[in-house]
Amino acid sequence: MIPTMLKSSIIGTIIGAIPGTGSNGVIRDFVNHSDWGIPDKFETIMNGGTITVTVSDELTYDTLHESEQNLWSILLMTGYMTKADPSARGQTVAVKTPNAEIAGIFEDTAVKLFTDTIDNNKQKALMEAFWDEDIERAEKELGNFLWDTTSYHDYHGDYYHAFMAGLFVGLGYSVDSNKESGLGRFDIRAKDRRNRCAMILEVKKADSTARMDAACEEALKQIVDRGYARTIEHGYEKIISYGIAFFRKSVKIRKL
Repeated sequence: MIPTMLKSSIIGTIIGAIPGTGSNGVIRDFVNHSDWGIPDKFETIMNGGTITVTVSDELTYDTLHESEQNLWSILLMTGYMTKADPSARGQTVAVKTPNAEIAGIFEDTAVKLFTDTIDNNKQKALMEAFWDEDIERAEKELGNFLWDTTSYHDYHGDYYHAFMAGLFVGLGYSVDSNKESGLGRFDIRAKDRRNRCAMILEVKKADSTARMDAACEEALKQIVDRGYARTIEHGYEKIISYGIAFFRKSVKIRKL
């Protein structure tokens, strides 16, 4: 039997030898196998839960991506997963993420995968709704995007900020994120120079569905109190400000 530390080193070497991978790349590749049910299992571990998996000691370069079993084996051997019960033996074990830092890597991978695979037509439809100030449509489109992401019950403000920023890039708009403006840092600012329109979005995480309206109002108040619109260049004829509140996979949007 190969010692654990040596196995970890061997697997790390195998992963590193594959162009464009690394542990994050391996996670991403396996998530794409929706037929294996991996996204659902990632939801569980990202929420601090455990899953029962089968692992193997027999891994080679050629078999690395052949099965779901190999994914969990790789992640367990490299420390990206840990046994829920350290004393457990055998090939079928319960595993979980070892700490918040590793959980963050899974989260970042999920967000990056989402932003890289966005349906461009749906992305445009969402942006059109925002520019048209069609809140009902914007909530529906944004809710659909949320549903398509990996569910993460411990969402925080940074997660939603990254999620929103990913939706806005790549459509030809000038997009700034977390920049100094007025008396603080706005979350997202988008400018449509051709039509002389600008948009400011402040994103909040609500503690419950009942608190989403209050979170929207808090976001709008912050935009006003901190003067986020003040640094938008003269000449923009229309400036739209939105407060957006998220709770898990629910979203509410309010406009000044």
